[in-house]
Amino acid sequence: MFLKHTYVAFLWALLILALCGLPGNEFPDLSFWRLLTFDKFAHAFVFSVLVVLLIVGFKKQRTFFFLRENAIKISFYSSIAYGGIVEILQQILFAGRSADLLDFLSNGVGCLVGLLCFYLIYI
Repeated sequence: MFLKHTYVAFLWALLILALCGLPGNEFPDLSFWRLLTFDKFAHAFVFSVLVVLLIVGFKKQRTFFFLRENAIKISFYSSIAYGGIVEILQQILFAGRSADLLDFLSNGVGCLVGLLCFYLIYI
């Protein structure tokens, strides 16, 4: 039952990893300012979706009571941690990519936006 409600979130997390593993020159440079690039919005968007998917999946599953009762906190903090892990992997594993503190901050902003979206939609 756990995967029945959470597999979409985990597939989304794999998609994030795959996209973040692509060489940086594969994405368009639509920068207006350094902080407002397409890349930063993409990071915030995918992590906001991840948070919402995780919260919904954890709340619907009935296998792990602790996950269900703490879905919001666990989803938020694990998504932030995942964003940090992805940035580290970009630095040490993926060719043509490097860790970027602003990307990590964009991931965190996306997590906050996802949390806000969850509250606006479900609460």
